Amino acid sequence: MKVSSVGCQVSGVGCRVSGVKCHASRITHHASRACSKYWLITAFSLLVFLLLTACANNASAEPTPPTIHYGEDVCEFCNMIISDERYAAGYITEDGEQHIFDDIGNMFRNHLQKSDKVTAFFVHNYENKTWIRAEKAAYVQSSELTTPMLSGLAAVESPEKAQILAAELQGHVMTFAEVLAYYQANPLPQGEHSMEHNH
Repeated sequence: MKVSSVGCQVSGVGCRVSGVKCHASRITHHASRACSKYWLITAFSLLVFLLLTACANNASAEPTPPTIHYGEDVCEFCNMIISDERYAAGYITEDGEQHIFDDIGNMFRNHLQKSDKVTAFFVHNYENKTWIRAEKAAYVQSSELTTPMLSGLAAVESPEKAQILAAELQGHVMTFAEVLAYYQANPLPQGEHSMEHNH
């Protein structure tokens, strides 16, 4: 009887030990699932953060000027070859398309005729032929400037430099808004652009 009782007690201990093992196994399983879920959420959050950062960087990135192959590419407005960097201009639209012109006046006329949704306008600095943002440039209009389409427009990077150039060329200084307003008030008659070209 005593032996049997001891056997039952040992058996009971075995059952309790087995129960502890099973309970520990369930805890380990739940912990493993919780850990996997945590890392999944962390990875997803990181991915979302990287995507949002990339979108923000793209949205804030400065627009780049159009590419022009001088002596090869043609003006979108008059279909003549673009050859003189000093007067070449262009703009970038919301869809990323670039539009290039041989004369600053052509850029304004083309934009006004087509009502393109423009992201950035570009003109060349008359002094060193580098691209500058047209919206921030200062302009000199002079009959002394023999531009491809006879607009007589040249751009420089500041009003002070525009005043100096205007004095040299007996011209007058204009802002981007004033040039735009001029072409709004003086739309080009149909077909005129083919007659006034000076290539």
